[in-house]
Amino acid sequence: MKRTEIIILAAGLLIGAGLAVIFYYGFDLGGSDADQSDLIEGVNLPVSASVGASAPDFELQTLNNELLSLSEMRGKIVVLNFWATWCEPCKIEMPFFEDLHSSGRTDLDIWAINFDEPPQQVQNFVEEYKLSFPILLDPGGVVQDLYRVRGYPTTYVVDEDGIIRFHHIGLITEEQLGHYLGQLGAVE
Repeated sequence: MKRTEIIILAAGLLIGAGLAVIFYYGFDLGGSDADQSDLIEGVNLPVSASVGASAPDFELQTLNNELLSLSEMRGKIVVLNFWATWCEPCKIEMPFFEDLHSSGRTDLDIWAINFDEPPQQVQNFVEEYKLSFPILLDPGGVVQDLYRVRGYPTTYVVDEDGIIRFHHIGLITEEQLGHYLGQLGAVE
């Protein structure tokens, strides 16, 4: 190869790697505008789902065909747990989330958002683990993209004002979630 060809190849690889990083991690626009968007070069992009920012609103259908909207949950703490049926740490967390949901707390909701798996597969999982909290279906992983979920499980804790207060990647323990909720004044 000629020196010019090597330089062009190297430049192309660097540009490609840079674009791959941008598309993998997304654009972090920051901020917490009430309309959940910023205008960049004529494209309306969602604000990043980051701690301290307003939680991006979404509306998803549950396994029971109920339509739930995050914005309608203002006044409550909402734990958003992104999961999949094949995820071993997710299986470990589910009984704890069920116990928390079944405790009768009115200041807290648990929402488990499944990534684009067939409803019957999700239903079988729900029955096996005897889950009664809302299980939301995310066809195409649109909401998971909005929240930039990169691994399972991933948990967000949204406060009563709709602000993301905690973002936890990986298995969350009862103690960790208890600590997060305690920081928000939601103690049992």
